[in-house]
Amino acid sequence: MAFIFETQRLSVREITPSDAEDLAFVLADPLVMKHSTVGVHSDLQINDFIKNCQQLYRINGYGHWIIYNNFNEFVGVCGLNKHQVGDKELVHINYRLATSQQGKGYAVESTQGVLSFAKDTLALSWVYALIEPDNVNSVKVANRTGFSFIESSVFRGFDIDIYQHSL
Repeated sequence: MAFIFETQRLSVREITPSDAEDLAFVLADPLVMKHSTVGVHSDLQINDFIKNCQQLYRINGYGHWIIYNNFNEFVGVCGLNKHQVGDKELVHINYRLATSQQGKGYAVESTQGVLSFAKDTLALSWVYALIEPDNVNSVKVANRTGFSFIESSVFRGFDIDIYQHSL
């Protein structure tokens, strides 16, 4: 399967049904999903997630993708989503890393790869990040990758801060 993009240490590709077991390491982990607006996933929800990703690839040309490192170890997921937030439709970045892969710089590296894809392949002008204010680690990633805070809002009943990155 072709890669969406590769970085120095990561390979990112579309998600397939054969990835369900790996996806459980992030989507079914309460620690990883602590700041998720959709919560911890059951096996059935993981299968629905995979189907939704594949549909979004066809509709938008993007979605969540699966990440592996150079040692062929599962790292997590990253990608782009499009959601209505208030009166604006925003294309925003999203990532979830397995707890065993956190603290290694993979969030920053995958975010930079997603931003390059958004600029070079999708020709987007802006990418957003929707982050709960107490998600300190994601705020650090946003700051390290050039996002700027623009406003606070509510998304799916959660207070969020919206960050923007100009491409």
